[in-house]
Amino acid sequence: MSENEPNNEFLSLPIAKVQQSKRHDFSLVWLIPLLAAVIGGWIAIHSILDHGPTITLNLVDAEGIEVGKTKVRYKSVDVGNVKSVMLAPDHHTVVLSLDMAKFSEPFLVEGTRFWVVRPRLGATGVSGLNTLLSGAYISMDAGETSKPARKFIGLEVPPVVSRDIAGRQYSLETNDMGSLSVGAPIYFHHIQVGQVTSVILKPDGHGLTLSIFVNSPYERFVSEDSRFWQASGVDLEFDSSGVHLQTESLTTILAGGIAFETPSNSSEKLPAANNSSFKLAPNRNAAMKSPDRLVETRILYFDESLRGLQIGSAVDFRGIEIGEVAAINVEYDRVQEKFLFPVLINVYPERIKSRYRENTQQQPYKDTRQLLSRMIEHGFRGQLRASSLLTGQLYIAFDFFPHAEKVKPRPDLNPMPLPTIQGNIAQLQDTLLGVAKKLDQLPLDKLSSHADELVLTAKRTLESTNQLIIKLDSDLEPEAKLALLQMKTTLEQTKQTISPDSFLQTDLHTTLTSISRVADSVRTLSEYLEKHPESLLRGKPEVNK
Repeated sequence: MSENEPNNEFLSLPIAKVQQSKRHDFSLVWLIPLLAAVIGGWIAIHSILDHGPTITLNLVDAEGIEVGKTKVRYKSVDVGNVKSVMLAPDHHTVVLSLDMAKFSEPFLVEGTRFWVVRPRLGATGVSGLNTLLSGAYISMDAGETSKPARKFIGLEVPPVVSRDIAGRQYSLETNDMGSLSVGAPIYFHHIQVGQVTSVILKPDGHGLTLSIFVNSPYERFVSEDSRFWQASGVDLEFDSSGVHLQTESLTTILAGGIAFETPSNSSEKLPAANNSSFKLAPNRNAAMKSPDRLVETRILYFDESLRGLQIGSAVDFRGIEIGEVAAINVEYDRVQEKFLFPVLINVYPERIKSRYRENTQQQPYKDTRQLLSRMIEHGFRGQLRASSLLTGQLYIAFDFFPHAEKVKPRPDLNPMPLPTIQGNIAQLQDTLLGVAKKLDQLPLDKLSSHADELVLTAKRTLESTNQLIIKLDSDLEPEAKLALLQMKTTLEQTKQTISPDSFLQTDLHTTLTSISRVADSVRTLSEYLEKHPESLLRGKPEVNK
């Protein structure tokens, strides 16, 4: 077969026909991305629907805060996450943006508190140790209002008590908080029942207001007449019955504490209302005193040193404390040209009335000024006395001095002046000064020379006496020995004479026996003559045989 001839084998093969596919055919390959898109859209919609509000939180610093890692927790449940951290416009604080969960929205109201939980070491204990491994987190405490809020200011110190803890809040007024601090315990009969939640300085700068929280069910023991006092440190007291040591616990020694009690004779039985206010006393003795509702101011003028007298020093009347020193001042009297030292005292009449037994037969005084005037006329005076010889502290004591100089009462002045008399210390000083002056006037030089002469004379006398004793010892010793020998011989002879076997003793016994027989005969004769007196004339009658 030639090259130009066609190949019949290729001509017999069928010819392929191209057929176009229909456009509406669906491939299973597109099912997977379509399903992924549907799931993604559902997740996006669900995320949008479940996404909670975004809030801002101002903090002093962002120590321990990490974006995307630091959690927001409420009752140990994650309720949010830190979205961003940036500086505030004033560059003094930091602003945190927090993405909160949808279910946390009811808690985001005014009054909700936020703070950063970190390891903290304080006088009341250690907190936040769990953050050493997990890292810091933001804790929140829900507010009690219903008004929504989205901007908050974080607390620098964690709150002591959460709002959902059962109990009651009270406030205490004091001039000095001593060793107390936030978190200090509250004790009732040595049982911790609460803690100090905050300390606020009063606007005028005079005094402090302490907020305390008493846990349930102990708040029922707080009545309107309850007394609070500082139980901080160690209370050491000396009195006539010995030494008294009082303290609540080791925690109070380190961090301070407060104790309270209601007097047994109190008529208040109902619990005190929430946010009631009380006075905080420095110790239990001051707290349990009856409250002083009436105060009368009096003034005293002293001519002696007031060193050792201070504001708050006691004022008593024969051992009963009736007031305290309120102020100590200095005045210059231009008429007398001398300095005066006025002392203002606060007197509490109720302390006297509580011990005063009124005589119904006498007309009572209508005014205390009238009573004080009568007392002044009878020698009522104020006097400085030492309350402690170790510390030199003074107090003012009132008593009656009948022989004191007469003073005219001045009840018309306000405050009414009360007369004074020189104190015991000043009297002692004057006495010692007088003795010193008398000793200074003595002719000590002459007395010293006379004393020297007396010493020389006494020395010569002693020497002469010593020589006389030596001479007597040498002269009298032989004669004394001879006299002792003679005395010994006499005693031996006397012993032999009075011994039972001696002739003197035998003769004496015989003589005494004869005398006894004669006495018996005389007694018999006297008895016979008493019965037969006629025998003196007739003789003794014969006896018939």
